Amino acid sequence: MGVVPLISTLVPLFSIILIGYLASHFPPFRGNAQKVVNDFVFYIALPALLFGAVADVGLSGGISGAFIGANLANLLIGTGIGLAGGLLLFRRTLLRALATSMLAGFGNVVYLGVPLLVSAAGQQAVLPVALGQLLHNMFFMVLYPLCAALAVRRARAADDGRGADPAGRGERAPLPEPKGVGRAVLRSVVANPVTLSMAAGLLFALLGLRLSGPVADTVQMLGGAAAPAALFAVGLTLRRAVGALREGSVSASELGFTVAVKLAIMPLTAFALVTWVFPMSAIWAFTTVVMSALPNAAVAYVLVQQQDSGARQAAAAVVVSSVLSLAAIPAAGLLIS
Repeated sequence: MGVVPLISTLVPLFSIILIGYLASHFPPFRGNAQKVVNDFVFYIALPALLFGAVADVGLSGGISGAFIGANLANLLIGTGIGLAGGLLLFRRTLLRALATSMLAGFGNVVYLGVPLLVSAAGQQAVLPVALGQLLHNMFFMVLYPLCAALAVRRARAADDGRGADPAGRGERAPLPEPKGVGRAVLRSVVANPVTLSMAAGLLFALLGLRLSGPVADTVQMLGGAAAPAALFAVGLTLRRAVGALREGSVSASELGFTVAVKLAIMPLTAFALVTWVFPMSAIWAFTTVVMSALPNAAVAYVLVQQQDSGARQAAAAVVVSSVLSLAAIPAAGLLIS
């Protein structure tokens, strides 16, 4: 655990991401290939890794309540700054400001954070990073669709109250339809295989059960494929983000704002929280601070695109934050070491 293992781990991890990005330009990895790799990671390999690791780690050391408090507080701070910036600094609509808010706080914990921290800190990081990704995903994949749907309905109610355009500029652009909020919440919390695998691992640990024989070997082999496949999937996804970035202009000032909050302010606030507000053991603190310096998750682009609000800005944030995280992640590790 420390900055040196982080740096040595980053090189091969980002090399696999680069290989995935380069591979995405060749016919065998176009079309449905990206979805197949993502589905393999999300539904099979990553759940196997988290289940096996959490079940083997056990709960003798307990789950840190301070870790939960620090991470939720940091997510609230980061997204709160993003929302305030979107509304007050960039004068965005509420729906568009919600996208800015998510980009200020949503890190790539599942596909990058898990392999990075487990590789750098060993098995002791499995339970903290598994819990961290659960908090992260529940926070954004539940709250963002819910808040976006409420923002759309609020805007529709306001439009209905105003009636015709008083300035005579013609009809306004139609607002996007809310996209299955109930189904999104169900998938994010109840039917999410990553969440279910962690819950199953915790249950095994509580009951004192252990996998053995061919079953344990199968789970271990599938879990071993999670890290390289997840990183390769990130590289495949980046091609879509880069393509979306090239399609149209983005706000450079807003891009700089969200990237600065994500890669600079959030690690600093995380360090302050684990040092003075929520003191915790070294591995939990290390995981908290390093996770806060992760780049934007590609799923943030997908969520924003579904709401038809700020997709190009999200694509730019994914690409730029991924590149700059090569410096931000070691800096966060150095901060907490």
